[in-house]
Amino acid sequence: MNKIMVNKIRSGFLSWGLVLLLGSCGLNPQNADIDLNATLPEAKLTIYQDAIRKLGMMSVIYGSSPLNIMSKNIADNTGTSVATSAEIPRDITEIVKSTLNGVGGNVIFIPYDPDFLAASVNTGYSEFENKLIPDVIVSGGITEFDRGLVTKGDSAEIDATIGDYGLSFEDQNKGSLAQVTLDFNLIDFKTLAGIPRIQAVNGIKLHKAIKEDSFAFTIKSVTFGAKGTIKKVQGRHAAVRLLVQLSMAQLVGRYQKLPYWRLLPGGQRDEIVIDQVLNDFYEMSESEKIVTMQSYLYLYGYSVQLTGQLDRATQAALEQFSIKRGLSQVGVDQATYLALFENVPVDHKTRHRRKIMPEASIAYVQVQELIQNNQQSIIPAELIDDGNLTLWTNKADYNIGEKMIVNFSVDKPMFVRLVVINSSGEISTLFPNVYQSDNYCKPGITYQVPPQQADFTLDIGGPSGIDKIRAVASSKPITAESLFFTADGHFDESKMSLYPVRAVSDIVIH
Repeated sequence: MNKIMVNKIRSGFLSWGLVLLLGSCGLNPQNADIDLNATLPEAKLTIYQDAIRKLGMMSVIYGSSPLNIMSKNIADNTGTSVATSAEIPRDITEIVKSTLNGVGGNVIFIPYDPDFLAASVNTGYSEFENKLIPDVIVSGGITEFDRGLVTKGDSAEIDATIGDYGLSFEDQNKGSLAQVTLDFNLIDFKTLAGIPRIQAVNGIKLHKAIKEDSFAFTIKSVTFGAKGTIKKVQGRHAAVRLLVQLSMAQLVGRYQKLPYWRLLPGGQRDEIVIDQVLNDFYEMSESEKIVTMQSYLYLYGYSVQLTGQLDRATQAALEQFSIKRGLSQVGVDQATYLALFENVPVDHKTRHRRKIMPEASIAYVQVQELIQNNQQSIIPAELIDDGNLTLWTNKADYNIGEKMIVNFSVDKPMFVRLVVINSSGEISTLFPNVYQSDNYCKPGITYQVPPQQADFTLDIGGPSGIDKIRAVASSKPITAESLFFTADGHFDESKMSLYPVRAVSDIVIH
C-alpha cells in the first residue's frame, strides 16, 4: 500500500482545506443524498427463465403424468449469510416456490403454509375435497459458500494534518473469487423416502469487484461522521436464483424423464434421464416400442397412426426421419428410439399435435402380443378384433388452396367409408365418391383419395381450424346414416358399437 504523509502545506492549500472543512460542518456522510439514475420497474429475467417456461410445455408435449410438487423451507445451511451481512440470502424458499410455479404445463406447484392450514381448521374450512395432495417434496439448501477463493487488489491513501485539523483520502481496488453451491433432493410424499438419483447439486463461481473512494474528516481528533463507500458487486443473490432455476429444471426433468438439457444454454445430455429411458425401452414389448415411436413420429409431423404395427406409413416416416438425423440404420432399435426421444420440437405447434394425437389401438396391440406368444387359444373374447384400418394424410398442416391426399389400408377385406368434419361441424364424404364408387378394399394395398392420375383433387377450403377425418371399416357395407358423431367430432360410442374398426386423423387448416 502506498501511503504519503504530508506534514507541511502551503497557505493556499490551508485556505482551501479550511473552507472545505468549515463548509462541511453540517454534513453527515450517513445522510448524504446520492444522485442515482431513475429507472422503471423491470421483470427479473435470467438466462434460465425461458428454460423454466418451456419445461412446462415440454412436459405436455411428451405426455408426462401430472406432477404435484411442494417445497420445504430452503435456507442457508452454512450459517454465513448472517456472518457476512447477507452476502448470500438466508432463506431461498420463495425463489424455489416462484421457480416451480413458473414451470406450468403438467407441473403443479402446491404451497405449504402451516399457519394458513391451522387458520383453515379454525374457520372450519378443513375438508380436503378438491384439494391437491403433493406427489413429491423438494428439500435442500445452500450447502457451500467459499468467500475468498482468490483475492487481489491495490490501494492508495493520502493523509494531511494541519494543526488540529486532519484530512485523508483513500482509494481501493479489490477483486475476489467466491463460490456458492446448492443441494436439492426429491422426496416421495407418501413414503417420505428420497427418490434415488433424483437430485441436483450445482455450484457457481462469482467474481466480486470493489471500487471505493472515501473521504474522512477529523476535527481536534474527533471523528467526523462515517465513511461513505461506493461498491459494484456481481450479485450473489442473483447467482443463487440462477442455481435454483437450474436445479429445479434438473429435478423435474429427471423425475418426468424429459430431455430438459435441450432447454438450457450450453446444456449437456443427462445420463440419468437416458438410463431411465433406455430401461423403459428394453422392458417394452415390440408392439409397445412401435406405438411409442409412432407417437414421437406424429409429434414430428409425420402422418402415422398409433397401431403398434410397423406399417408402410410408419416405415416411410422412420426412413425420412433417419435420413434427416443421419442415422445409419432404420428400425425399432435403441439409436432410432433415442433420436426420436431427444429431438421432439418444443413449440406451440407440437403441443397442439399432442392435443389432437389419436389414441393407440390398445386392443389391437394386445391381440398382436398374444398372437406373437402363440396364445391364440386364450385370447379373451373382448380383445378379438375384426380387422385393422390405418389412415394418414400427406401433410398434417395445410394452407387454404393446397391439395390434400388421404391414404388408408386394411389388413383384411373390408368395406371402408371416410368422412371429413370441418371446424364448423359440416360433414362431407371423402370415400366412396363418384370417381371411386367401389369401397370394398383388400389387404396389402395402399388406397389413395384421390388416386394417382385421377381427374379430381381434394382442394383445401375455409374456414381455418381443425378438420377431422374419420374412417370406418367393416365386413359389411357401411351407409352414411350409420355413422354418428359427437358435437366435437368424435365417434359417438353409444351408437357406434357395431363398427369397432375405426381410424382418425386431424389436420390443421391455416
